[in-house]
Order: sequence, then structure tokens, then C-alpha cells
Amino acid sequence: KITDGIGADLTIDAAGFRATCEDAVWCARRGGRMVQVGLPIGGQNPQVPMGIVAGREIEIVGSHGCAAEDMPAILSLVAQGRLGPKKLVEKEVSLEEGARAIMDMDRGSPKKLVEK
Repeated sequence: KITDGIGADLTIDAAGFRATCEDAVWCARRGGRMVQVGLPIGGQNPQVPMGIVAGREIEIVGSHGCAAEDMPAILSLVAQGRLGPKKLVEKEVSLEEGARAIMDMDRGSPKKLVEK
């Protein structure tokens, strides 16, 4: 709906779940890029729809995150208001709730949780 059905220029799977990887491919536009940051967990390898990847000419890039020396520049962007990490947080949870959510990751994604 946000892209009028065209898809996103860039999609990122930072969770590492089978569904989030597959969804990131499906949401990429023709000629778009999908970045895989999250490492696959739970022994559930994604089924990447290679017909969609080839047909839409989607570039898939793997990333291990960022180097430690990049953190000052990233934090500077946050301080300037150019990056808004709080927009990624849907609700805050206690440490105990967070630990439970991590253990429950095999059944689904606890998207957008942060420690209180």
C-alpha cells in the first residue's frame, strides 16, 4: 500500500527468521535490493523465491552489520536527528519479558521490542 504495489527500493531482514527473509524478497521492487543482516536461526533455512529474484532483477546482499569504527558516525546521525531508531520500537518490555521473547523466537518474530 505504501509503495502503490511497486515494492521498496531497499528491504532489510535484520531478524533472521525464515519468514522475514522471504518477505523481504517479496517486498523488493524490480531492480531493488534486499539486504540480509540477520543470521538464520532455529535451523529453518528460508526458501528464497529465486524466480522472483531473477525476474525482478533483485540484488541480494549479505551484511554482518557495521564495523566498530563506523559507530561514531552512526551515533552522530542519531544525535542530529537524521536517524530515528526509536521509530523502530513498538513497545518496551522488561528484561524478563525480553528473555522470554528471545526463547520464543522459534515460533515467530518479537519484532520491535526493546528492554525497559
